[in-house]
Amino acid sequence: MRETGVEEPTMQTEAREELRANGYSLLPADRLVIDAELRQHVKELAAEWEHLETDQYLKGGSRFRERAYDRFFFVPRTGEVRLRPHRPYFQSMNANDYAGGIDRDVAPLSRATLDNPLLTRLLRADFEKFPVPEDSWLDDPWDVQCHQFRIISTPDETGEPTPEGPHRDEVDFGAIHLMGRFNARGGESQVYSLDKDLVAEFSLTEQMDTMFWADAQILHAVRPIHPLDPAKAAVRDVLILGYKHEPELRREEQNAV
Repeated sequence: MRETGVEEPTMQTEAREELRANGYSLLPADRLVIDAELRQHVKELAAEWEHLETDQYLKGGSRFRERAYDRFFFVPRTGEVRLRPHRPYFQSMNANDYAGGIDRDVAPLSRATLDNPLLTRLLRADFEKFPVPEDSWLDDPWDVQCHQFRIISTPDETGEPTPEGPHRDEVDFGAIHLMGRFNARGGESQVYSLDKDLVAEFSLTEQMDTMFWADAQILHAVRPIHPLDPAKAAVRDVLILGYKHEPELRREEQNAV
């Protein structure tokens, strides 16, 4: 098995073909082959969702989402990965009319999350699924957004994974890994055409179930979650990696020093 991957090459080829044709691809957890030395790190990484901070940019004082966020500098050809300086998260109003258009101060990833070897392995391996249009792009820097999200739903407050509705993330490609799900119904992932016609709906239910998407081809959203047992909160945890081709990134960072 290649050091940079966690799946067999045929799965990578299938994902690339599906992304080209449909704009999205699914990889169930039972097809995600993780090296033996990394398996213990799945639970260790998932445990870090217990330490997220409440999203301060939800409307009406809502508290249904917790999150953390950082960005990485990534060169596919060499596998170079390094953490970029932490900065506020920004989306345009076109991408997110719920909380876009402003700088959002989001807590950084924890030291334990950053040090977990599975995170770096996923960051590299996920990229291998993407149908990059030009071979030269593999030599260029990419900006990789890394988001941890926990959605919490109670009888008093519905947990909305995507309160902005069908949207794009203003990246080139992305991956969503389910890290945990407890006492939850709903939460179906939805794929829309650019005209906002629903074209697919499915559920990520098992830890490490994964969806890949090509951001220029589709819109995506997730239905609200609700508690199965109303005496307990419903929880849905995801890791999202968003990849944006940034050929000038190295020069920009050098100029900033």
